[in-house]
Amino acid sequence: MSEFLCNRCGKCCISLGRHIRLERTLSPFSHVVSVPVTREIHPVQVSPESRDLFLSRSAPFYEQEWCPFLRRSERGVFTCTIYSSRPGICRSFRCCTLRITGSGGKEAGRVKGRRDLETEDPGLRKIWEEEIRPLSSLPDDEFFARCRQVLRKHGYEGHG
Repeated sequence: MSEFLCNRCGKCCISLGRHIRLERTLSPFSHVVSVPVTREIHPVQVSPESRDLFLSRSAPFYEQEWCPFLRRSERGVFTCTIYSSRPGICRSFRCCTLRITGSGGKEAGRVKGRRDLETEDPGLRKIWEEEIRPLSSLPDDEFFARCRQVLRKHGYEGHG
């Protein structure tokens, strides 16, 4: 099975930003956050290697709507400045609901969100449109079980 590699696009943390609230500042790099959707109160620490970036609090490094601990570097990649102490909602976030591998375990596609396929494999795209998309009305557990069956029939594997 191939390992998921984050491309640091920041989409997950930008969208989770409205759920992470800064409750208290204990020091410039030590804070307490709340997560209303999970009722979590969590202490966080800005990692030493991210402190200079964390202090950048204006565009293009930071936007008001983002998670208060997300920053964009000069190279354009996003960094979670509290990654090692991030709250549970961040730890449990899954970028994709299903990773699809082909021959040799090489990633062939990903299902993002509930049922959106991202792939550059035309064969996989065709299978998705003709055999899997018609299953979209099924409940999640059944949909993903059937999806894995269809993929396996065509030499792919679904993980996640």
